[in-house]
Amino acid sequence: MNRSDSHFQNFRLEIGNFLAFAGAVFKLRDKRMRRIVWGTFRRQILVYFFTRKTLRYIEKNRQGACAACGVCCQFIRKCPYLTNKNRCSLYEGRHLICKVYPISDYDIQLVS
Repeated sequence: MNRSDSHFQNFRLEIGNFLAFAGAVFKLRDKRMRRIVWGTFRRQILVYFFTRKTLRYIEKNRQGACAACGVCCQFIRKCPYLTNKNRCSLYEGRHLICKVYPISDYDIQLVS
């Protein structure tokens, strides 16, 4: 699989996630799960439609870094790139949505 095929596959995965989250936001009755889905949906919109603005915001405001715990990679369903030891098998080449997580304190509150 060449790099172009990999990007297309990642894009298809992200579109699928986006649609799944959009539908799930309206169906879930569990408040915490609804907040998690809504937060994920919100991040997808920010990253894919407001990329430059989001990256500037993160550069100015984010403190800390990824804890590499794998919790955010399993909110709705387990990420297919997550290993049995909760490590990302694509860490250096991971999706943009993963690179920018967390965008704000709202994202951090969801994990707590």
